Amino acid sequence: MIGLGLILMAVGLALLASDDLIYGLWRVGRFQQRLSPGGPFTQLKGYLARWLGWNRLKVELTEVRDFMVNLQLAISLEETLSGALVRTAEQFTGRGDFGQRLKRLVQTRLALAPEEVIRGLATDFRSVHLQDVVTRLNLARDGGLSHVEALEVSVEVIENEIRSGVERDIQRAPIILTVPMVVGVFFAALALGTYPLFKL
Repeated sequence: MIGLGLILMAVGLALLASDDLIYGLWRVGRFQQRLSPGGPFTQLKGYLARWLGWNRLKVELTEVRDFMVNLQLAISLEETLSGALVRTAEQFTGRGDFGQRLKRLVQTRLALAPEEVIRGLATDFRSVHLQDVVTRLNLARDGGLSHVEALEVSVEVIENEIRSGVERDIQRAPIILTVPMVVGVFFAALALGTYPLFKL
């Protein structure tokens, strides 16, 4: 029992020490970056970002849904898909990476084909849902369906997925909250139980 307590305390101390070490390196990196923006710490951060995928563009599923709802609304107001993309790009100005990429792709790819704008977004953000939108728009064009109908299907699929994710998070919440509580109580009880042994 004493050996187990010592091991657990050693692990806890190691975690605290590693946390302090990481914070210290972060402070040194910040200081070094001010002195030399292209120094070794900045380069190391860039390598880690590329290796871990931190620089990868990300988009929330709710933002993809909002994008498609905006397109659907603009097309239903008798806009073409190209006009709907232009209007949506204006509405998404200032909405982070997604808004910036949308605006740039509208400027560079809209002349080729409106679907190319959405395909570019799907590639940049590695979004399966946006790629599905492109596929549905192409099928709608070949099958004689409207863009509104194709977008309506995509919006419904995404909303179902968002709803399922929320329900899954609600079911997992008690487990996620219980584990830290149990661990905290266990370590506190273990520390209190082993403290008298160190006084002997």
